[in-house]
Amino acid sequence: MKVLISNDDGIRATGLRILAQEMSKVADIYIAAPLNEKSGTSHGLTTTTPLRVYDHQMDDLTEHAWAVDGTPADCVKLAVDALMPSPPDIVLSGINHGPNLGTDIIYSGTVAAAMEGYLNGFPALALSAAGIRRGKGKGNYLYTAKLAVKLCQQIARDDFQTRVFFNVNVPGCQPEDVQGIVYTYMGWRWYNEPFSKRTDPSGRDYYWLQGQIDDSKCGQGSDVEACNKGFATITPIHADFTDYALLNQLREQPFIFDPAEF
Repeated sequence: MKVLISNDDGIRATGLRILAQEMSKVADIYIAAPLNEKSGTSHGLTTTTPLRVYDHQMDDLTEHAWAVDGTPADCVKLAVDALMPSPPDIVLSGINHGPNLGTDIIYSGTVAAAMEGYLNGFPALALSAAGIRRGKGKGNYLYTAKLAVKLCQQIARDDFQTRVFFNVNVPGCQPEDVQGIVYTYMGWRWYNEPFSKRTDPSGRDYYWLQGQIDDSKCGQGSDVEACNKGFATITPIHADFTDYALLNQLREQPFIFDPAEF
């Protein structure tokens, strides 16, 4: 099995290294990750400047590791199209330093890297260790990495009727405290007062994005609720954003104008 690993926390991130260590026991691994942290960059691609690539030493894990001066999506696209000698069997992204739950995935560079693999026709996993940034422990990187290995083996064995793209979150607790592993749907998260206004020494205002997470409307049975209760969550994701319920409703009602006028 040939595995491409990326992330959004950067090539030197602890989560990426632990994931690479575990995956190297069962697969040939290739790593293409941002030179610097690119959290929250979503699915941005670099189109106005060149991408520069630097060989990166990963001890004895792999001879194929590249630091890319670009976004997570850049890393996967470049690795698949230009850096790897042949396509991967699966694309992994992570392990992220913190959760990617619910609507977090819209902004997440971790999820975007996995999505880029999925869009290129490969099974993909976005992996996050929740709790690190919420004061609930260091995050269970090793548990997440071992779960990734098992999921890769299951994907390789099972004949899914569609391409597989899983968003995986593990709660920030010790392995013995994880309540189980559940399949969930994408919930809802909101951030209260997300910007902090400050003033620099020159008297000019600037803003830091921050705020408190509000999970009160996350949805019963969602990934947000389950992970907050101590469960590791697996959420199937796809790239079709169509609201089919609304689409069907719109098709059954006439336009308020005459389309023939255009």
